[in-house]
Amino acid sequence: MNRSTVPVLLVCATFSACGDTQTPAKSPPPAAVANPVTEAQLTSITLTPEAVTRLGIQTVTTAIETVTRTRSIGGEIMAPPGGAVVVSAPTAGTLQSATVAPRAGARVTRGQVIFMLYAMQPSDRSLGVESSRDVATADAELVLATQRVERLDRLLADGAVSARAVEEARAQQKVAAATAAAARSRATEIGSSPAGTGTGIAIRAPISGMVQSVAVAPGQTVAASAPLFEVVQTEGLWVRVPLFVGDRSGVDTSKPVMIEGLGGTTGPVLSATPVAGPATSDPLAATSDLFYALQSGEGVVRPGDRVSVRLPMSGAEQALVVPTAGVVYDLNGGSWVYEATGANTFIRRRIEIRSQSGAKTLIARGIDAGKKVVTDGAAELFGTEFGAGK
Repeated sequence: MNRSTVPVLLVCATFSACGDTQTPAKSPPPAAVANPVTEAQLTSITLTPEAVTRLGIQTVTTAIETVTRTRSIGGEIMAPPGGAVVVSAPTAGTLQSATVAPRAGARVTRGQVIFMLYAMQPSDRSLGVESSRDVATADAELVLATQRVERLDRLLADGAVSARAVEEARAQQKVAAATAAAARSRATEIGSSPAGTGTGIAIRAPISGMVQSVAVAPGQTVAASAPLFEVVQTEGLWVRVPLFVGDRSGVDTSKPVMIEGLGGTTGPVLSATPVAGPATSDPLAATSDLFYALQSGEGVVRPGDRVSVRLPMSGAEQALVVPTAGVVYDLNGGSWVYEATGANTFIRRRIEIRSQSGAKTLIARGIDAGKKVVTDGAAELFGTEFGAGK
């Protein structure tokens, strides 16, 4: 055999062996789904024209619009600088509540008396003894003036004195009576005061707002300059927004922001305008603070509340938007809209929300532009689909 033919035979033998190899059969799938149904086919609703009118259903056409980019971040409601005042005792003394004992969270008005402070006196001076002496002296002078008037009245009847002398004696009697009454009132006041010191000093609220904390109790003796209570204002509140320093350049700090509850909780959406605040930051978190002044919200939010702040970003973008009023949420937090596929036919579409800009919701996916979605009546359709109210 020629040597040159040996490799050819070996190659042919190899290919022959490969051709004899059989492909193993595929194993059957572990599960088979018969008659698969898409999610949209399960949520088609057909209403009568009367039902459409009764539910007040209105639709709009989805479109791609130019919207301002926004970003939601957590913020804290705070009193502006000077909006929280700590009231201290002007002198050492004993406290007594003016009406009822103040408590944290109570509303107060400017000038309202919160405590009465009865100053402490030196131990070598007893106001109770002095007031008793003043009462006895005033009573004695009153008795003497009364006797003088009676004596002059008898002399006047005999013509021994002038009428002017009698009038002067009666005037002195009135002065003595007023002095005695004042002395008795002073003694009563000293005897009823907790420290036996007489008139107390009224401790008033310096601003209108809410009592943040109370450090003392009625009947307690305090030293001079001891903190008594703190009042924070509830009007003209600020919002502090800690923002990562790398994101600050992308925020348009000249535009107002929208404030709402955390997690999309129900409640009014408030507006706040940018203000110049203190240059505060957190080096550990690498954040610096932005400050905004609330335009309303008294009684809705209070200092210390955590809120969600929707910050406007610089520039704009193209996005598919639908009215926020047309978005409904299921029990698991899934977001949906109802697409009008006919005059009285509606299909529930699952959507993925990208963000929100005012009354508009930016859609990432789930529905295309040019589709009609329900705005007014979306919640009623949701209840109709699941049998609410039946």
